[in-house]
Amino acid sequence: MKSTNWKDIAELAGITAIVLSLIFVGLQLRQSQQLATEELVNFSNERQNAIRELIVANAEVWHKACAGEPLDPVSRVIAGKIYDAWTDHVVGEYFLRLTGVRQSESARETIIEEYAAQHWIYPGLKELAMSRHDWDNGAVKADDSDKVFRETFFGGIQRRLDELEAGGIEPVRDIAWCGRT
Repeated sequence: MKSTNWKDIAELAGITAIVLSLIFVGLQLRQSQQLATEELVNFSNERQNAIRELIVANAEVWHKACAGEPLDPVSRVIAGKIYDAWTDHVVGEYFLRLTGVRQSESARETIIEEYAAQHWIYPGLKELAMSRHDWDNGAVKADDSDKVFRETFFGGIQRRLDELEAGGIEPVRDIAWCGRT
């Protein structure tokens, strides 16, 4: 054989090795992404279960808070912590749907609708919300971190609350954070 034939064979073998290594790296990346997605979904499910357990353990405080009944200072702290955990979970679920990790875009709108309905139906949630950092004089506000995302989420909440206040639409009532109405 001529030396050019060996050179061609060596180049072909080198190119084949590069292509195979790129395919292998791609498969590893896909597997890593699937594992990360599963971990995110599992974390979200575990967080939701932990919040439910927290609500059950403090049911009396939470139901009073949802109804807007007066709370002693300790109960106010407990209700605030439940509210913060619940809100963080809802925002996290919205983000999972926004990024395509879970379900569809319509599921994002369902999250907004349910969250807004809870605040409209239960006066205590609105009071809790206004005492937290994301609300300003009854209107939802966004801070500088993740501003676009927060404006999308909280802007959607505010639009839905405005629609509920204006009347003409019925809120989703089959939701379980404060109980069924």
